[in-house]
Amino acid sequence: MMKQVGFALMALVLAAPGWAEDLVQREVLNEQPLSGAEGTVVIVSELKLMPGGRIPLHTHPGDEHAVVVVGGRALLPNGKEVEFAAGTPMFFPEGQVHGGVTNLGDAPMEIVTTHIVRADAPFTVAAE
Repeated sequence: MMKQVGFALMALVLAAPGWAEDLVQREVLNEQPLSGAEGTVVIVSELKLMPGGRIPLHTHPGDEHAVVVVGGRALLPNGKEVEFAAGTPMFFPEGQVHGGVTNLGDAPMEIVTTHIVRADAPFTVAAE
């Protein structure tokens, strides 16, 4: 089984090639097959975006749900700065390009992600 997340913060996935491992850290907390959906897996991860870290634009072979646990100030791909508050929910449907977010703060941002993805496809596809 694979071990492998509009507003573009996250989905924050370290497994993508080219991501600076020291600035974007992803730990898989749980990975299980989706009941009644052969070939689909649910992956729950904790993502830390360190100060100055950037999540490249990317997609997934399934849906991503995320919740900001520790927020912070971030730069979006459109050049706007936003403040992500703890508790901010996010959703990225299969194939939607997201990411491109840079942590502008002086502390790590933390996000819990849940991916419901096809187990036979690459977890992340670069979109830049």
